[in-house]
Amino acid sequence: MRTRSLVSAAVSAALGAALLAAPALAYAADNGTSGQDPAAIATTNPTADPASADTPTSAPTGTPSDTPNPSNPPIGEPSDTPTPTDPTPSEQPSGDPTSDPSGGAPADGAGAPVFGDVGSDPSDAGFVTVAVSSDSAITEVSADLTEVRGANPATVAVTGFTLVSGTAQDGVWRSPRMSQLPSYGSYDVTVSAQDSDGDIASSAHATTVDVEPKPVFADRSISPAVLDVEHTHVALSGRISLFDPITGETAPLAGKSLSVVAEYAYSAVTAADGSYAIDVAPKLNGENDTSVPVSLSFWIANPDGTNTYVLVDTKTLPVVVSPSRIRLDHSSVQIKFGAKVSSSGVVEYLYNGTWRPAKGVALDMGNYATATSGSGGRFTLTDPYIPYDDGTYTVETTRYSYLTNPYLTASQAQFKVDVINRTNICFCSSWIDEYSNLHIQGSMNASNGKVPPNRKLYLQQSADGKTGWKSLGWFTAKSNGTFDLDGHVAVPKGYWRLYSTGSSDYQSGYSNSVHFNRTATRITGFNAGPEPVRKGHTVTATGTLQRLSGTKWVAFGKQRIYIVFQAKGKKSWTGLGSVKADSHGHFTARFTAKQDGTWVGVYLASGSYVDAESYHDYVDVR
Repeated sequence: MRTRSLVSAAVSAALGAALLAAPALAYAADNGTSGQDPAAIATTNPTADPASADTPTSAPTGTPSDTPNPSNPPIGEPSDTPTPTDPTPSEQPSGDPTSDPSGGAPADGAGAPVFGDVGSDPSDAGFVTVAVSSDSAITEVSADLTEVRGANPATVAVTGFTLVSGTAQDGVWRSPRMSQLPSYGSYDVTVSAQDSDGDIASSAHATTVDVEPKPVFADRSISPAVLDVEHTHVALSGRISLFDPITGETAPLAGKSLSVVAEYAYSAVTAADGSYAIDVAPKLNGENDTSVPVSLSFWIANPDGTNTYVLVDTKTLPVVVSPSRIRLDHSSVQIKFGAKVSSSGVVEYLYNGTWRPAKGVALDMGNYATATSGSGGRFTLTDPYIPYDDGTYTVETTRYSYLTNPYLTASQAQFKVDVINRTNICFCSSWIDEYSNLHIQGSMNASNGKVPPNRKLYLQQSADGKTGWKSLGWFTAKSNGTFDLDGHVAVPKGYWRLYSTGSSDYQSGYSNSVHFNRTATRITGFNAGPEPVRKGHTVTATGTLQRLSGTKWVAFGKQRIYIVFQAKGKKSWTGLGSVKADSHGHFTARFTAKQDGTWVGVYLASGSYVDAESYHDYVDVR
């Protein structure tokens, strides 16, 4: 390669006469006569007109103008436009040589190569491309690449550029693969070029190129096209490789941590062959979500300690919400007091004009009953608490359905509950006088807190209190449900109770039984509480035992009271324990709450006294 100083010397030697203008030198150079005697050059073209030579009639395609823009001269070369202090060629004394331009180009600079775009090959960072044009064919292009970072940056000379597009006079040249680079990183590029008539130009710091491994993607896919009730998962698949621009080799990117964003962040790792197959179920943020942006990315560590974000794939998936409905098996149910409310049915959704069963849909009824639809969309809901009166119940998809069932609209259905109330009858106080008159005192009400409309009560008697109950007659309780009367009994020995036949909304009911042929006793003020009570907490049973003295009730102290319990839904009674009343007949017993049921205090008499049974107190355990 001819150096810049040799070209400058050749041009200076050729400038021996003032009549030889820059176009003539360019002509001589084009004919390979650079460095000849000026006289010889003049005779080479005896018909040349110096005036007409200032404006060539034709120029090679892509050759820069004879008067380049002075504001943008090639880096390292003087401007082709003289400054105001420089004399023009016509002002030079005849016969005097023109001044030697720096850089070795002809005096007007028209013959030197001019650089266009310089950078990495768009398809492969392992190559440098240089766009260059000149007034004659470019014969050589080279570049020096210097590391941008580092205490002692290395410089690598790259030669052997080849023409890849355009013409030799105006084209794009590409380097061979830069396998001699010491490492990945950023490189400052200085380019040089020489044309066929010996003109040389260079451009320092022409550009900066980044030589880094480049991710290569194949078979990328994000599906489905739409998120809906039948397509709730996003599947991402593909394969990632890493192209090395220095070696030109491509290898699978194995074991790389990937980040998936689909409303929330998920992670995955590439397989040994660089492939990935990811399945995620986006959780929508709100009921107004109309689309879900999905992206797959990872980070590459750079030699300088920084990291580069790489977006592998991205897609925005529309969200389609389908109408839903709940079809209940019954529009109304009738239950006896003490039973729980249950409802069953099917939940469905509308898809492509057809109602289909919806599996896995969360439903609730009230605040406590929850269920998830199963196969065929079926569900059963049971309220854990006993209803105390008639009511309307609502079954609905969970109130926050946009979180649990984001692809279905919220829906609900209602049904009515008719509770057949329990009738409560308290045979609270009674005795038999010396005339065989049975004193009857107590009250009646229902589980809903109301007095049943049918207030007729029948008095029944049994010899053993278990079998053979016979009705002796009837009476009607007052409008408030209380009663206080006396009735003659033919047999003043045995057991007595009260009975109500009930009605369509009220169950039949029985009072506690009393036993007479001795001195009457009673348990008054019995209470088991608190109510309701939490399971595992304490139930306290209190009351007072009394005996009849003439016509007055007096304290019956120092007697043992038994606490008996009947679990809800059971027919048998269980003795929980006993407690001895104090001198005033008062007693207090404490037990652990385990389940719903009825509590009763019982006095088992001896001698001349009669048994006494307290008011039946139902306690709800939660």
